[in-house]
Amino acid sequence: MTSPLTRRSALLAGLALTACAGSGSQLLSGDDQRDVARVEAWLNEQPSLKLLFSQTFPDGGTGSGVMSYVPGNFRLDYTIPHGMTLVAGDGHLVLTNPQNGAVTRMGLSHTPLGLLLAQPVRLSGPVTVTSVRHAPGTLQISLAKTDRMSDGLLTLQFTDSPGELALSGIVLVDDRQHVTTLRIEGPG
Repeated sequence: MTSPLTRRSALLAGLALTACAGSGSQLLSGDDQRDVARVEAWLNEQPSLKLLFSQTFPDGGTGSGVMSYVPGNFRLDYTIPHGMTLVAGDGHLVLTNPQNGAVTRMGLSHTPLGLLLAQPVRLSGPVTVTSVRHAPGTLQISLAKTDRMSDGLLTLQFTDSPGELALSGIVLVDDRQHVTTLRIEGPG
């Protein structure tokens, strides 16, 4: 029997891949193109972000901690699981778990997270905006590598007050359709 969490993860992966199968940025409406430009500017104008997050891992486990973002660098310092750290920048991602001594290294080209770490961030050319979704007070855009769409999908979620964006979540779907969700809880 499939657990509700496994069904939920499968549903999220399906929804994310549906967004990925959507049209590319060349077919976005004028309003959508303006929103993509706003998000691109927002990502490039951040001197730094430090935010509390909660995370759901692909296996259904959860974690939390502090997320730091400076254009070109992304870091997660976990309080749960205690002491675990993920650092992404300079073309690499390194996950360290001091509880078991494990260190995982991979090139950012193997994860959709790398889409956020170019300097400057460009949401065109090598990046395709696969979906722009609006709801009252929210904006969500999904991104994939233009030349390797099957490598995964990155979805950025924002609250959108008049003229003001604030990051509220990140959803990563990797090439094996594993879904990782970060919910922003507030300033860190």
